[in-house]
Amino acid sequence: MASPVWVHLKSNLVTDGDGESETAKKYWEIIADNLHDAGWSLGWVSALDCEGRTIWIADAHCDGKRFVVHADEMLTAFVELERAIHEFAVSLVL
Repeated sequence: MASPVWVHLKSNLVTDGDGESETAKKYWEIIADNLHDAGWSLGWVSALDCEGRTIWIADAHCDGKRFVVHADEMLTAFVELERAIHEFAVSLVL
């Protein structure tokens, strides 16, 4: 399984309150935070498929619209979820 992807941008660091300790957020956490801030309710879970491989399932819903995606990796699931929601939003504008 691939190593987690870490973001090391100053704007995405979280401190413990005293300003000294910093923890980088993972990309999927940034996507989840952005979707939540935009009003989406999120859920995700890992499961095993029939061949024993781990799959990730992520879903988001807002205002009666729901998106569910699955992928081999957690980050991929969140990127696909973000992409699906973005495509839907663009289709409303066009």
